[in-house]
Amino acid sequence: MSRPERQIFERVRISRRRVIPLPGEVLVQEGDRVRPEDLVARAETVPGDPYVVDLRSELGVSLTPEQVGKAMLKRVGDRVRAHEPIAEVRVGVFGDIHQARSPVDGVVEFISHAYARVLIREDAQKAAPVVILNVARKLDISPMLLRAYMRYREGDEVRQGAIIADAPGGLGLEYCYAPATGVIEKICTRTGTVTILRPARPTEVDAYVEGRVAKVVPELGAEIETTAAFIQGLFGLGFENYGPLVVAVREPGEVVDETDVTGEHAGKVLVSGARVTLTALRKASEIGVRGIICGGADHIDLVAFLGREIGAGITGLEDIPLTLILTEGFGTMPMSADTFGLLRAMEGRTASINGSTQVRAGVVRPEVIIPLPGEDAPGAKFLEECIAGRDSGQGEARLGSKVRIVRNPKFGRWGTIVGLPDEPVAFETEARLPAAEVELDDGERLFVPLANLEVF
Repeated sequence: MSRPERQIFERVRISRRRVIPLPGEVLVQEGDRVRPEDLVARAETVPGDPYVVDLRSELGVSLTPEQVGKAMLKRVGDRVRAHEPIAEVRVGVFGDIHQARSPVDGVVEFISHAYARVLIREDAQKAAPVVILNVARKLDISPMLLRAYMRYREGDEVRQGAIIADAPGGLGLEYCYAPATGVIEKICTRTGTVTILRPARPTEVDAYVEGRVAKVVPELGAEIETTAAFIQGLFGLGFENYGPLVVAVREPGEVVDETDVTGEHAGKVLVSGARVTLTALRKASEIGVRGIICGGADHIDLVAFLGREIGAGITGLEDIPLTLILTEGFGTMPMSADTFGLLRAMEGRTASINGSTQVRAGVVRPEVIIPLPGEDAPGAKFLEECIAGRDSGQGEARLGSKVRIVRNPKFGRWGTIVGLPDEPVAFETEARLPAAEVELDDGERLFVPLANLEVF
């Protein structure tokens, strides 16, 4: 079997779909030129709050845990509409039916049989920005006296579940609770209602890469196309980032330490050599480096940098200020000459990088995209076409898959996957990682972290 090429392209057409999860406003038009930081679409959304329905209060009866189960019309995970019955019981001599209804559109998240309460998570797409609560009716008081019983005034912030008013009742004080988090906008003594304005938060997406808007996706975003150099990494941390490329070493085998990272690198994407140290990572984070591309890094250093063990099989959601991409593997791994040469040739250009990695089903690798001048010029094929045209065969790790180890001490050795443990495997470094049992071509068997394997 011939050794496949790594996915590195000096010039290729790339398309990226940039959309928001909820309908909103698209800020670009087809044919527009965009930069990575330009907003493509945005929407103002109200976060979905949890709502607690007290079945005893709503149904007007006391319920045992067994009776709660019989009364429920919905189960955990069921979707409900506002005012839809979620529980009912027969009460009285004539068997009148009392119902408890959902206050919002949402999903039943939890049912407490012991306390006869139901937690409903509001659907964020249908969350109302304004909530009007009839406090006078709830407390059975005159609307004109509403302010006398209120615990809050206009302009006050309230949290969901806070007592906003109370009044004497038949069995002591009756309470009225805030159904949502927000600001009290109005207390109306004519209708007896309280209006709560819920805070909206923006949901937005930027272009991520410099290029041209090839297609607008109505209410959601757009597809951005560009001609760029493309490098696929092996493993990464952190989500999307972008900045000018700066090469911090002269040779691909050099190691970047904290002394190599300076204030001039703030806002830029740093190219290292064989390894980046923990002290360099921390200093880069402090001064505002956008990203680091290097051959390798020690697993222990990455755990110390994150403050926790690396997630099993999926990365990209880490709360870190920079994006890290390893092109070769874990440990001290000199960057390949082709990769280093391409990055050095592109120094000064803006690179868009994404450290998202998935080593299980639906393999996702980190990427480096460097848009090139003359983006609209013909001659560059789309990335998907180029990859399909290569004899790479790279895919998911499966029993029988041919693999190459990309980390020392077995770096470069070929073998076959003969086992895929369901649980992470403990290694000599004391790390527990998703791994495969590999039989090398000489018959030796060993466990290798999935992130240290190229699968063909």
